[in-house]
Amino acid sequence: MENRIINTARDLYFRYGIRSVTLDDIAKELGISKKTIYQFFKDKDELVNCVVDLSVFEEICRSKDLKKLSLNPIEEIIISVRMMKDMLDKINVVLFYDLEKYHPAAFEKYKAFKSNFLELIRQNLVQGVAQKLYRPEINIDVLVKFRLETVDMLFDASIFPPDKFKLADTQMELTDHFLRGIVTPLGLEIYEKTKLEI
Repeated sequence: MENRIINTARDLYFRYGIRSVTLDDIAKELGISKKTIYQFFKDKDELVNCVVDLSVFEEICRSKDLKKLSLNPIEEIIISVRMMKDMLDKINVVLFYDLEKYHPAAFEKYKAFKSNFLELIRQNLVQGVAQKLYRPEINIDVLVKFRLETVDMLFDASIFPPDKFKLADTQMELTDHFLRGIVTPLGLEIYEKTKLEI
């Protein structure tokens, strides 16, 4: 039941944001009483923390699996973007605003998780240069931060208002721009081929 509550809360938060979803809404969606939720979570804030914990854990596992499954750094990025597409189609950008404003402890967990991606991005860039897929003169330190901030920018409604920009399409466009800026001619050839195949 605890996992069902967390997963249902996550689905609703992704769809509508956190603030607009009450514990009553979650109970109704599950067909249980709010009292049942309180048997597992002391309040909404604790539930939000558990939702973030689960999401972070799943994303870390997914990233590690993806690294093992990919043939090269370019494929790793493309598969990652494609895998995120379904999730992005379901996310309401207000989720991140709500998280930062109303659930600071959970938001800190999200920020800590985000910093873990610095190393994953760095590894991808270093491997890409070593495999002659990325240009040897790229400034890895700059591009690691740029790539990470681009992900945050995607969820900033003041930059990409959701009524004008679709998250998944915007992410694909930003990734395309990023990769085209760093690939070698060999990397570009692999990128164009991989993009069509995946």
